[in-house]
Amino acid sequence: MPSLGRMSTQAAWIPGETPASRLGYLAAAATQEGAVLIFNPHAGQKLGINTNSGSIDDVQDALREQGISVDPWPTQAAGHATALARQAAKEGRPLVVAAGGDGTVAEVAHGLAGTQVPLGVMPLGSVMNVARTLCIPRELAMAARVIADGQTLRMDVGRQGEHHFLEAAGVGLDAGLFRLFNRIDRGNANPLDALRSGMRFLTRLGQPRLIVLGDGRRLETRAPMVVAANAKVVGAAYMLAPDARIDDGLLDVVVFRGASVPRLLLHLLATAGGRKVPPPPRTQTFRARSVEIRTRRALALPVHVDGEVRTSTPVQIGIEPAALTVVVGTPDPDALCAWDYASVPVPTTIGEPR
Repeated sequence: MPSLGRMSTQAAWIPGETPASRLGYLAAAATQEGAVLIFNPHAGQKLGINTNSGSIDDVQDALREQGISVDPWPTQAAGHATALARQAAKEGRPLVVAAGGDGTVAEVAHGLAGTQVPLGVMPLGSVMNVARTLCIPRELAMAARVIADGQTLRMDVGRQGEHHFLEAAGVGLDAGLFRLFNRIDRGNANPLDALRSGMRFLTRLGQPRLIVLGDGRRLETRAPMVVAANAKVVGAAYMLAPDARIDDGLLDVVVFRGASVPRLLLHLLATAGGRKVPPPPRTQTFRARSVEIRTRRALALPVHVDGEVRTSTPVQIGIEPAALTVVVGTPDPDALCAWDYASVPVPTTIGEPR
């Protein structure tokens, strides 16, 4: 059986594509008429606490200051942002702006993936991993300026079954934790019952036997968690794949081999907020266009997609290269931006091609 070390970092470009060819610019008209603002009226709430001082009125004021005209479309329930984004694409709208947290942005992205309609982000959520990834400032006035500047990138989008993801999919420990946090946050269970269930999961997880298959290679190991990352951070900005990029056509698959549950919990805590921390010693990372994760025996581990538990093992996860056009900020080497920023030209006149 071949060793599954780090695979080639050569990007899986679409034939004839170069990093620079993924870059583009919004036409000025896209920000002046016909754009749509999809927003979550309840973004910025975690465990019943307001974590963001901005409002949708602040968002619209910031956009107006930059000469950006939008039709406001509020979401009404989970999944509604995806339906609205698909409607906008069907109508041929030139730009869709998502205002909310990572969940709202992910839903809008799911509706726009595979279309030519660009996605802009106005961050109203509590964590905003997507804004970090795209180098979009948290300040609404600066985020609106990014949209006005109009630099776009065709980014990769992960896929598990019918679900797209921008950040990462994960198997095992992180999926169990996301399930626990979401149950408490959304009031779907008594907090004490949810905590007891979570503790049972943690104490029983151990180091299950896994089979990880990636682009024709095979790894059999014991690991409590595997992450298939499109971007560097996921969840509470856990930096689990520090070398991941959204423009290379590949997933960064991180297998936390031989790590105990307490050791991984400490690692998650240490990486929260986007801190780059060395992984546990036996952690193995490789890159692949698709990965399949199986468990030995009859064990089924939970699988999350951008923090939402969607299924259980066995699971197959893939990447769709250049599937979503996003408006991006100006990167710098110290930021969490996850693309080839060396090829990004310096902005000149707002709203015009460079």
